[in-house]
Amino acid sequence: MEKKDRTHYKVLIVPEHERNETKQFSASLEVFVVFFGAITLLMIAALTYCYLLTGERNTSNKRMKSYQVQSEELARQNTDLMKENKELKEKVTILSDTVNNKVHQEERREAEKIQSYIPTGFPMKGAASYNEEEKELDGNPAVIFQASAGTSVVATANGTVSSIAGSTEAGYIIMIDHSNGYYTVYRNNAEPRVKEGDSVTVETTLFHIETGNETLGYQIIQETKFIDPLSLMDISG
Repeated sequence: MEKKDRTHYKVLIVPEHERNETKQFSASLEVFVVFFGAITLLMIAALTYCYLLTGERNTSNKRMKSYQVQSEELARQNTDLMKENKELKEKVTILSDTVNNKVHQEERREAEKIQSYIPTGFPMKGAASYNEEEKELDGNPAVIFQASAGTSVVATANGTVSSIAGSTEAGYIIMIDHSNGYYTVYRNNAEPRVKEGDSVTVETTLFHIETGNETLGYQIIQETKFIDPLSLMDISG
């Protein structure tokens, strides 16, 4: 069997500068095919790697960008929540202050209401004097006032007219129940301006002082006992 002659090829590497030596390589076609095939495969592998690496980097960048967007959204939501929480605290504070103010107002009104039924007022609407020597009526503590004609005798606290007794000749006695254990008694000869069962408030007119009848006897009962009116009454008028 005859041996075939293989054709050899030469590859010349010519330098850019003449002073460098020209190099040549000689090899068969099969060697060149294998060499360039290997080069080609290496280039394809390198390009594939670069493609995959670029793709992975893009995916990573997209993921990082997504994380960044999510982080910014969470930060925005947290800011909104903090703002809402601050507004809610302010509303709670305002509501609490409003409730406290209403409670204080109710307490003050209740205290004023209770106080309005305690007979501390002055029984005359205008100037009047009293005799410090006369301190009793029918053996019970009292204050005897002297006032000019036209002066109004008024209730010293809120309450209800519980009884009216007497006559113009003998004089009238008006008793007011203040619904807290206190009763006030007013004695004068003029015609009463109220009737039994009437509700009265501070300064409701009970009598009008008339000429020749300028005296008012005033008494206070606490529970079932007469007390000195001056111990409770504001005599500043």
